[in-house]
Amino acid sequence: MRYTMLALLIILPGAAGIAIFGHFALIDWNALQETYQSYEAIAQSSSDLSTLFKVETQQNIHRINLFAEGVWTLLSAILVAIGIHGIFTSI
Repeated sequence: MRYTMLALLIILPGAAGIAIFGHFALIDWNALQETYQSYEAIAQSSSDLSTLFKVETQQNIHRINLFAEGVWTLLSAILVAIGIHGIFTSI
């Protein structure tokens, strides 16, 4: 009974969180790579500061989103680790 409760309430939601947040972190990583490449291209070709600020802002938005998704993925992994630790310590 104790093992199923730990698995259902801690390990399963943590594993789902790793899968979901990790998936979105990879999507944000790809978006960050694309916006960074456009930022580099505009930084080297254009001297217009307002355009450069707009592209930099788009890049920073993806950078912050990637950070947040990474934090949620790691927190979900900690939840899974706590559940597995609870199972092994109650044997």
